[in-house]
Amino acid sequence: MAGPVDLAAIVGGKRLRIVAALSARFGNLDLAEDAFSEACARGAALTEAPRDWAAWLYTAASRIALDELRHTKVVREHRLGAAETEEGEMGETELIPDRRLALIFACCHPAIDIVSRVTLALSTICGFTAEQVARASLLSPAAVSQRLVRAKRKLAGGGIVFEIPDPRFYGERLEAVLTTLEIAYSRPHSSSATEGSDPLLARQVLEFARLLIELLPDEAEVLALAATLHFSEARRGARTDADGAMIPLAEQDPGLWDGELLNAARHCRSRIGLDNELTPRLIQLELQHAWCARKTAEDAPPWPRILQLYDRLLELDDNAFARLNRIVALERVEGAASAWAEFETLPAGQLENVPAYHAVKADLLASRGKLAAARAAYDAAITLQESDAEIRWLTAKRNELA
Repeated sequence: MAGPVDLAAIVGGKRLRIVAALSARFGNLDLAEDAFSEACARGAALTEAPRDWAAWLYTAASRIALDELRHTKVVREHRLGAAETEEGEMGETELIPDRRLALIFACCHPAIDIVSRVTLALSTICGFTAEQVARASLLSPAAVSQRLVRAKRKLAGGGIVFEIPDPRFYGERLEAVLTTLEIAYSRPHSSSATEGSDPLLARQVLEFARLLIELLPDEAEVLALAATLHFSEARRGARTDADGAMIPLAEQDPGLWDGELLNAARHCRSRIGLDNELTPRLIQLELQHAWCARKTAEDAPPWPRILQLYDRLLELDDNAFARLNRIVALERVEGAASAWAEFETLPAGQLENVPAYHAVKADLLASRGKLAAARAAYDAAITLQESDAEIRWLTAKRNELA
């Protein structure tokens, strides 16, 4: 019998391709997601595993969707097509068209407002819950839910086609697509796990970036994002110690980084023309490149260069997250007093649910000798943090102040 754990692992890797294909076929994202969920529920009850799980789920979901369309009397021109294929006749590659890019471009259609585009794409492409989207975008879960409902209505009733658009229209959607991938990667980036849903999501985001390069091989923003993601993912194997606690980037051993991913990142970076206008995304790439220029654990962290890059980034994009990261570099270069002065200017209301905000606060308070307040700040960071590795590291830092 197919156990729920096995099915969950299979679904995690196949959900996006199946939902994308169903959405493109039926022109209805809600119907595709509901049909896929029902197919998974039926799959979990099977007494014998099918030969090809992805093909079985796609076939079952197609039948469920068609049944729903017949029930609501809107089937009209839909034909059974692939839904009539018996599982076992065709495998995943032959049966399920790859419409993932088409789906993400549909979610990022300009008829949907920019924030809702990203919200919809994160929910659909990455399977984020409303709470996870809220944490990534600084919106409330209620606001995220409302945006999702409105965006799906627009997607269903706005004549939006689930196709990769004509190249003339890439520009109006590309920024939302890239922002979605950046936010999507933020979750697996915060995790140091090498197995499970987080590294799986990371691999899917990297694959999306590679697909975009095939579509737009000379687009600097696409190349910059791909390089940034590959630099970051290359460090996954060095992010935790033997006890499972996070190792901060400045303390990681570069010898443990993935050379193949580093080379892929450098190759993407080398393809960006020197005459391109500097953008926030290109600066983010240079931040990653500066960190990954270290060769050994004995090499000094590049804090002066990091501070310089954050100064330049804030000239182009003054946002709370960038300012928080700049403060970390500022402390290492100029000391805790200068960093604390900058910290007090942060918009606390925007960052109060961000674990890193409280962790930086705790570090600065400890540096200034305010140990009780530092412990309280560490407690706040630990409460908000989801990553077990980061919780272990924060707890150890807090205990050092006891």
